[in-house]
Amino acid sequence: MATERHAHLARERHSAYLRSLGAHAIAVDRVRRRGQPTYGVIALFDKRPRAVPETLPIKAGGKTVAVPLVARKAPRFKLE
Repeated sequence: MATERHAHLARERHSAYLRSLGAHAIAVDRVRRRGQPTYGVIALFDKRPRAVPETLPIKAGGKTVAVPLVARKAPRFKLE
């Protein structure tokens, strides 16, 4: 289970990779994986890319943690 701290680290370390896939916004929030509540990274895309990993691995405290990644299709924010 990933903590909020783990999710923020994953967001920071993998943001360039997610942007290269086409993510226009990257956030951290509570998600459910296998029925369990945990923290994860949420990447918002105009069009969902073909290959998006289910988790983002990070090293924290000498161990590797798999932080869940949720890819969602959402339009970019536009000022009115």
